[in-house]
Amino acid sequence: MADLDLEKIVLVGSMNRELLQSICNILDIDEAWEQIAPHMPGILMKDIDGCRRYQKMNKSPTLLLLRIWSSKGYTTDHLYQLFAKTKMVRCMRIIMPAVSEHLHHLEKRVLNPSKSARSSKPASVAASSVKGSSYATRLSEQRKQNASTTPSSTANLQSTSQAPLRIAIEGTLPVSYADLEIATNSFSPKNIIGKGGYGIVYHGDLRGTGAVAVKRIVAKADNSPNCSKIEKERLRQSLQELRTLARFRHDNILPIYAYSLEGPEPCLVYQFMANGSLEDRLLCRKGTLPLTWTQKHEISLGAARGLDFLHTFAKTPVIHGDVKTANILLDKHMEPKLGDFGLSRDGQKEIDVPDKCPLIASHIKGTLAYLPPEFITSKILSTKLDVYSFGIVLLEVATGLRAYSDTREPRGLIEFCQKHREDANFDVDELRRMIIDKRTPKYSNDRENNLFEILIELGLSAGQKDRTLRPPMSKIVDILQTYDIAKLAELSLG
Repeated sequence: MADLDLEKIVLVGSMNRELLQSICNILDIDEAWEQIAPHMPGILMKDIDGCRRYQKMNKSPTLLLLRIWSSKGYTTDHLYQLFAKTKMVRCMRIIMPAVSEHLHHLEKRVLNPSKSARSSKPASVAASSVKGSSYATRLSEQRKQNASTTPSSTANLQSTSQAPLRIAIEGTLPVSYADLEIATNSFSPKNIIGKGGYGIVYHGDLRGTGAVAVKRIVAKADNSPNCSKIEKERLRQSLQELRTLARFRHDNILPIYAYSLEGPEPCLVYQFMANGSLEDRLLCRKGTLPLTWTQKHEISLGAARGLDFLHTFAKTPVIHGDVKTANILLDKHMEPKLGDFGLSRDGQKEIDVPDKCPLIASHIKGTLAYLPPEFITSKILSTKLDVYSFGIVLLEVATGLRAYSDTREPRGLIEFCQKHREDANFDVDELRRMIIDKRTPKYSNDRENNLFEILIELGLSAGQKDRTLRPPMSKIVDILQTYDIAKLAELSLG
């Protein structure tokens, strides 16, 4: 009998935090955790019901499930064998560093089952346990081949990445560039659903996964001295987005399904967002119906929750850096998800710490109309950058106007709303008459009637020039969640 590696065996709940987070990122998608729960000894129906309730609180049901299992004495070795039984190769590879070496052979057994084993053993959860996991199993064999060939993009990744990024990639499905070409009809212009920055987004149909969005990170090819810098920047953005989306799992953050670094351009594969962006819906593009006030409220609240999660979940907050209506995406149920994390980075909070030296950043190139004055002039980077940008988003939701327009005075939306607020002598009804989004169906109740005022006041408070006066995202979430107009008085408005 093989010797046990006692230094590696740990309870599931005591596993390395980033490994545990990667497992949760995978199993939270499409409730895949419910597929493994029946195979976990000691897990009862009441435990599963508790995980479902946990999920409704915008928390990871997988994390709770694994903690419950850990409390019953189960270790990473047991979890590895469970993943082998259910043929979840991605999950096996993620936790392999925390598993006894004598069990590592199980991966080969899963990838290369004998004919006798195939005929004698019924298919349990097998490849259907995770949406697209049969695809994952097939592609996992490709990972070794990719590692040996090491194309240029992957070489850059290996030379520049840090441990957290490597762990993040281990928790994300690799997919071949050839398969993405098939999925997008060779990146046909007819499949393009969005453009911006360094990326073009295509609609695709990926085998084993269904409809997806494929971001192809491209840069303009030329012979200028800046060309190599552009190449480095587009790769940096794609890797940063992969790292951020793989680290964090939240109902209001766009889930990443897969990545490809083997082709001429890096590609990221996401959940397909059937209703496009908030910008699309506010402008009623493609003849879509205007959003109702209820929808506007739910979208604003969901996006605020996503940002608050980024700012508060980890010890070091994550700054999105490019918050705008075009980057708030809507699924088939109109649930908002923050997307485009190519400019995101770890930063610092700025809550009641006016004397704290803010981070200085030089690479963020977010849309100018959404950037606060302290960043434009001094490249000061804190969570208050996202707050400022989100304030403009709230004003867009309330008025239906663009963040910036050459055809109006003042051209910036914050200044435009401030001017009309003063012209209306701070009378809400008069201001509503002047600048409300007239495409939105009329109010159906008092709560909706109050929403316009809440959006305007929150937007202007978040958009103040003095960053120390801007409210934290948690405060914005609280007011949007409670419809409490009285709390608006607590905000400092100049």
